[in-house]
Amino acid sequence: MTAKNLATLLLPAVVFVFVLAIAARSGQTGEANPPPVKLVGGIVVPGNPLRFDISWVDQVSGRYYLADAGNKGVDVFDAQNDSFLGRIIGFHGLAAPTDPCGPFDGQGPSSILVTPNNRLWASDANGTVKVFDLTDAQPPFNLAPIATILTDAQCRADELAFDPADHVIIVGNPAEATPFVSLISADPPYNVSRPILFPGASGLEASVWDPELRRFLTNVPGTRNSGIVAVVNPRTMQVDATYLTPGCSGRGLALAPFQHLLVGCGGGQPLLILNALNGQVLKSVPEIHGADEVWYNSSDGRFYAASNAPPAPVLGVIDAETGTFLQAVASGPSAHSVSAYRENDHVFVPIGPPTTTVPTDKCAITFGFPTNTGCIAVYTHAGEAGVD
Repeated sequence: MTAKNLATLLLPAVVFVFVLAIAARSGQTGEANPPPVKLVGGIVVPGNPLRFDISWVDQVSGRYYLADAGNKGVDVFDAQNDSFLGRIIGFHGLAAPTDPCGPFDGQGPSSILVTPNNRLWASDANGTVKVFDLTDAQPPFNLAPIATILTDAQCRADELAFDPADHVIIVGNPAEATPFVSLISADPPYNVSRPILFPGASGLEASVWDPELRRFLTNVPGTRNSGIVAVVNPRTMQVDATYLTPGCSGRGLALAPFQHLLVGCGGGQPLLILNALNGQVLKSVPEIHGADEVWYNSSDGRFYAASNAPPAPVLGVIDAETGTFLQAVASGPSAHSVSAYRENDHVFVPIGPPTTTVPTDKCAITFGFPTNTGCIAVYTHAGEAGVD
């Protein structure tokens, strides 16, 4: 066989490998350029009106979880079929009018995640974190915690992240006189480390695990419309470095390929994209005015940001590779939480009842759901799963 013939035979394989490399580089497993995102449906949530915080999709089980203080529980949904399955109860719920932590920092649950051994971790009021075994859990999820862990905070424990290399959970305690994070062993008996203090911080927000750095990245809002991302070493229990977030009092964090780190910002401030390796600011995203929870969806290579800026909250969509702002889709009152299921690219945004700053009852008007209760809005790409 001649070299020319061999090259002819190999060319299709080379092209195929090259295409795969491009897909891997972009972090996408679906279409290279998916169509725009649009609202495609809603999920009614039984019980009291929604008062929620952080949400989470377990990509393995296809279940979507929402920390719902209004119903003293973690709501569980089928992320494939967009349906409510049940509720894990036993949490503190809304704060009493006399709670010394106030109406927000006295409530719970606030944040959730699921570890690979099928344990649900949920932060609650009074500095507690609860662990549930989901191994044989079925609707309606009548579960008791297998552990209740104390962080020594007086007010609520907040956002969580998991280090799979060292089996460590990080949890922020934002409302203490000096905010601090706790590192908890993810293995029984769930030992808690000494606190890592952040003097001068105005709170503590999202953390993410960076597998390349083998560190947690933690959003630490400051007091003058700025803050830092702290690089937390779970083995030494120290802060190895800090990255400035100029003009951004940080809220959410999401990590994508190329160490692109999306930083959600408070106060209607433009979002930032940092290089997670060194903190370099790669891009500002002024089209989205503030965001709490942000999410990276590996299937479509998109960042999603939940902006509750009045009078028109939106779901922001950003290309995670280039940092290009793509679109803002209308959401509704209190829409500060977002997560996505990569199998069907469904993006879930909880919507609350009407508020004084956003008085439109989005769930009742759009879906015909009961008034003043809230719901889950579901978005996906036009043209997918029968969507026009």
